[in-house]
Amino acid sequence: MSRGRFNLKLKLNVYILSAATIIYSITIGYISYRLKEITYRNSVEIVKSSTREYQNKISEELTVMMESARTLKNTFENYKKLKPENRDEFYDHLLSSNFAKHPEYLSIGVYWELKALDKTYKKKNGRYWNGFFREGGQIVNQKAIEDTTNQELTSTYYQVRRLNKETIINPYYDQATKEMKGILMTSLLTPIQNKAGQFEGMVGIDISLSHMNQLIASVKPYKEAVSYMISENSIIVAHTNTLLTGKNFISSLAADSTVFKSKALENNLLDKSFTYENSTTGEEYFVSFEPIMIGNMNTNWIIGIEVPTKVILSEAREVLTKTIIAGVLGLFFLYLIIYFIAVKISDPIVKGVEFAKSISSGNLNAQLTIDQNDEIGDLAESLSIMAAKLTKIISEVIQSSDAIAESSMDLLNSSVKLADGANNQAASAEEISTSMELVLSRIQQNTQNAQETEKIALQAAKGIQVGNESTRALIQSMNDIVQKISIVGEIAKQTNLLAINASIEASRYGMQGKGFAVVAAEIKKLAEKSQLAAKEIDELSNQGLFHARETGNILVDIIPDIEQTAILVKQIAASSLEQKISSEEINAGIQQLNKVTQQNAGSSFEMSINSNTISKQAENLKQLITYFKIEGIN
Repeated sequence: MSRGRFNLKLKLNVYILSAATIIYSITIGYISYRLKEITYRNSVEIVKSSTREYQNKISEELTVMMESARTLKNTFENYKKLKPENRDEFYDHLLSSNFAKHPEYLSIGVYWELKALDKTYKKKNGRYWNGFFREGGQIVNQKAIEDTTNQELTSTYYQVRRLNKETIINPYYDQATKEMKGILMTSLLTPIQNKAGQFEGMVGIDISLSHMNQLIASVKPYKEAVSYMISENSIIVAHTNTLLTGKNFISSLAADSTVFKSKALENNLLDKSFTYENSTTGEEYFVSFEPIMIGNMNTNWIIGIEVPTKVILSEAREVLTKTIIAGVLGLFFLYLIIYFIAVKISDPIVKGVEFAKSISSGNLNAQLTIDQNDEIGDLAESLSIMAAKLTKIISEVIQSSDAIAESSMDLLNSSVKLADGANNQAASAEEISTSMELVLSRIQQNTQNAQETEKIALQAAKGIQVGNESTRALIQSMNDIVQKISIVGEIAKQTNLLAINASIEASRYGMQGKGFAVVAAEIKKLAEKSQLAAKEIDELSNQGLFHARETGNILVDIIPDIEQTAILVKQIAASSLEQKISSEEINAGIQQLNKVTQQNAGSSFEMSINSNTISKQAENLKQLITYFKIEGIN
């Protein structure tokens, strides 16, 4: 093995391990990337699910409270026509019992439009209030008539009257009692309407939002998650950091408020999730929003959860780290497996190479022992069979080389005799070739004469055919003349009749018709002469027609003989041409035979020289074969 060359074992390890490393690294990289992507997506879904879960809890609590207000509203609508003394007692009992059952309520009450209770009341404003709240641990009832004016009022009550629909009030602080002081609260209001849908009052329930803070504080999908609930006017209803409760959400965000306003608060929650970078810490956060619903009513309140992106990705990074560690361990074991496989493959091949080297050095007695039931085993078996066959072939070559040496001497003697015979045959072929060229020259002259005769016969046949056609045209012309002469005779007869009629008519007029009678007599004479001339021309035409027909018949009889003569001459010319071609082919064959004979004579001489050379090469072959070492053969 030359220096710097990789052996098979090293190549197998380097190539297979390199390919396996690349494929394994790509696979692990792709799996790690996908795991990270899936883990991140799942983490995001957990945040979104938590947002939806607590949104549903808060919405459900508010919906239950609003249902309570709706129940009171429906009851008031059905009993508003009671007499004042009975009505107040019924309303008081209804409100107090409901308030006592719900300790989470801060207050509960009903507002009536004075015009709804008293049809004679004509002012624009004016309301009657009947409410219950807690003070000093006791349930206190308070009634009042307020705003009996015609002014434009904008308090919460009148905003609800103008909207005439269920409403949740933005968070506020009410210091009417010591119990309510410092408590962030909201009100659930539902309007009382007549059959026409007109506003006649409303039922209101005041609730504390401190419970929302407890609920929001429990929203912890991840360790560093921040949860909050925001009202329509951007007031923080509840927050993981209770110090922010009641503050303006936008103001507390400082420079990040623009991102929130554009992506969430001013986008009507079309994008319920997004990411932003905190301007203070520089940390990226994932935000999920969900709207708070009361039944089917959209409150424009939202619940949000913020989680640092690094927290979401921490699990993904952990999975990625574990995957890489598992991949490295797997790659290490793969290296070991590939190394042992390479050794298992290369060792038999190395034995085969050593065996091949022994064969190439002439040692045909070498043995190869590889017992494997696979392709390498097949290769080893094939090499052993090859060595056995090579031994057999070399043995036969040694035996054949002696036979070749003896045969070459016999071949030398035979080639000398063959050269003498070839020279004699070449002389005879030269004489035949000369005679054949003379015969060929005469045949060629006969062929040319026959071809000229054929041309003359064909031209004579064509001339007779032309004469025959002219005779036929002459016969046709004479037939036409006969027909025209008959017309002239007929005209002469008619003219004669006209002359007779003219003479008869002239005699009827006496002396006046005498001149006309002379003319008629002359015309009659001319008609008679014309008729006589037509008769003579007709006789001459018939004689000419007869002779023309005779001539045509003779020509017709001559044409087949001339054509037959032309055909026979043509056949003679064709036969002469064929005889010429055959003679040329015979002459060419003789020339070729002469050439081959000359070549045979030369080849015989060369063969005698080659036979001597073969004898010497056989001796050299015997010397070369002694390179191979075969047991039992010297």
